Formats: sequence, structure tokens, C-alpha cells
Amino acid sequence: MPETSARRAGRPRTRVLSAEQIVDAAFELARTAGPDGFTMTALARSLEVRPPALYHYFGGKADVVRAMRGALAEQLDVSGFADDAVPLDTAVVRWARSYRDVTAAHPAGIELLATTPIDGQERSVQNYDAIVRRFIAEGCPEDEAVDALVTFEALIIGSALDAAAPDDIMAPGDAGAGSPVFAAAEAARSAGASAEGIRPTDRSFALGVRALLSGLRAEWSRG
Repeated sequence: MPETSARRAGRPRTRVLSAEQIVDAAFELARTAGPDGFTMTALARSLEVRPPALYHYFGGKADVVRAMRGALAEQLDVSGFADDAVPLDTAVVRWARSYRDVTAAHPAGIELLATTPIDGQERSVQNYDAIVRRFIAEGCPEDEAVDALVTFEALIIGSALDAAAPDDIMAPGDAGAGSPVFAAAEAARSAGASAEGIRPTDRSFALGVRALLSGLRAEWSRG
């Protein structure tokens, strides 16, 4: 065997990484290990590299989480907020649905992402800027615009978690005999969702978005 071939065969294999690969692995780690198990060491292990290899791309765990947030932010539909021809209600519904769908696809990462500051995540901040600009243009006081945004996010993130639950999670079962009003209301809710061809959680989400929009418009109209 030629010397060059022998030398090549003896070389250790080094995994070639990219920022995208690391972020994809981070989402999977969040799913399998949860927030407590989400560490740079565990992430490196999942990629079969040593931890220092990750620091070529990210300064630490916080930077990885920011990149994860950015990857999700790229998938959100905020296009309607910058287009005056699109009614605010339509813009909000598009954004809220896309946000819920994207978040529901990564339920294990919700806590990790929801508790990490957005500082340094440009795309997320740009999205928020577009939304807040439109809220203010629609009459929202400047000092309440971020409050309105956060209120919507609370509904969306909660609904994303709800989407992971079974459709009968609110069914009282045998306990309904002692709580007939609740049991009847839940049965009506389930029947209504079935008639519409959607899940009960989808009905709850749609009601929440409508109620928030209606309430905020009433607040803004009072100046």
C-alpha cells in the first residue's frame, strides 16, 4: 500500500459542522432532554463532537437559544402588519396561527425559548417591531403596545401547549355526573368542533384571538 494511502487511512475523522446543523440538533436535544438537560456538553455529545467545536459557531448556550428563536421567527407570517391594505384582524390571525403552528411543533422547547431574552436576535426583534408599529398606528398607546404583544404571545404559547394535549382532555368522564353544567358545556364544545371539522383546541384558540382583538380595540378607542 502506498505511503500516502496508509497515512490517509490513519487520519482521524473530523465531523464537519454548520450553524444550521447545530440548531437542528439543539431542537432535537430540547425535545429529548428538556430545558434542564439542554447543555453545550449534551449538544456536543448529540453531534458526536467535543464541546469546543460548538464554540466556533456560538459563544454559548444563550447564543444557541437565540439562533433557535431566530429559526422559528423566520417561519412566522408577519407580512400583513406592514401592509395597510391588510386589516389588522387578518394580520393578527395570520401571525398568531403561524406562531402557534411553529411553536406547537417544538413543545419541549417552549420553556427554553420563552424564558430567554430576545437581546441579540435580530429577526425576532424585527418581527416585534412590525407588530408594534401596526398596533400603534391602529390607536394603541405606545406604552401599552408591548403589553398587547406579550398578551397575544401568552395566548399563543399556551394554545401551542394545548395543541399537544388529547382532544378529550376536558371531558369529565364519570365525574360529570356531579357537575352537569360543565359536562354539558364541554359536550357542546366538542360537538361544535366536530361539526366544524376542527379540534376543540382550535375553537378555543380562535375565540381567544377574537376576544383579545375585540378587547384591545375597545381599550384603544377609549384613548
